[in-house]
Amino acid sequence: MRTTLTAVFIVALTLPGFAQTPAAGGGDEAAIRQVVQQHDESRNAGDWKALSALFTDEADQLTSAGEWRRGRAEIEKGVAQLMSTTYKGGTFVTKVGRVRMVAPGVAIADGAFEILNIGGTGTRRGHTTYVVVKSGDRWRIAATRSMVATPVGATPAR
Repeated sequence: MRTTLTAVFIVALTLPGFAQTPAAGGGDEAAIRQVVQQHDESRNAGDWKALSALFTDEADQLTSAGEWRRGRAEIEKGVAQLMSTTYKGGTFVTKVGRVRMVAPGVAIADGAFEILNIGGTGTRRGHTTYVVVKSGDRWRIAATRSMVATPVGATPAR
C-alpha cells in the first residue's frame, strides 16, 4: 500500500511538467523567425505574391490602425495598397523577441515592429504577434495582430 501511494504521489508531481507547452525547438524557432523575416523582405520588395504565399488560406490580420483583413487576397491587397500610398518608400522591420509553442505545430511569435522612412523621415513603432502553424515541414502565418501603444485612459478622438 505504501509503495502504491508513493508511486501515485510521484506520478502526480511529474504530470504537470509533461502537460506544459514545450518551448519552440531550435529548428522550429529558426524556421518561424525566418517566416517573419521573409514577411518583412517581401513586403519591402513589393513582392505581394511572395508575401501572400507566407499566409494560410484562412489567415487574418489586424493592423495597428485597426483594419481587419481576412483571407490571403485581402491581406495581399491591403498591404500592397498601404505600402504604395501611406508607407511608400518605408522599410518594415520586425524584431521577434519570443517564440512560444502553444500546441504541436502551433506557435506564437511576439516582437516589435518599425516602419522606417515614412514620408522620408517618419517612423511608426509598435508591437506585433504572429500566430504560425506548421503544415508538413513548412511554417505559415495564420494570424497577425499589431498595435501601437496608447496612454492608459480614454482613447484619444481621431
